[in-house]
Amino acid sequence: MDTLNTDLEMLENLSKKISDLIYNNEFSQISLLDTKRRLLIEKIKDRQIKKNQIKKRIGKLIENNLENIKATEKKLENLSKNQSQFSKRLKAYSMSKK
Repeated sequence: MDTLNTDLEMLENLSKKISDLIYNNEFSQISLLDTKRRLLIEKIKDRQIKKNQIKKRIGKLIENNLENIKATEKKLENLSKNQSQFSKRLKAYSMSKK
């Protein structure tokens, strides 16, 4: 977040410089400063796009993890039922041997 604040401060300073130059009728440096300003804006936009892509990936990972947890819980439930049924059969079998 610090780099974003730094970039925004730099952007603000560049805009102020351009404004001052226009006010003072000094147009020779405006083109260079405007190019720097545009590059900085693109840098900020790119960072925001990457941030959004990371958020989407994390969201997808969370979604997949929840699906995996549900599937695992279902398997554990089925295993528990099967084990319970097996235990009942074994108990019934051992009772019939007596």
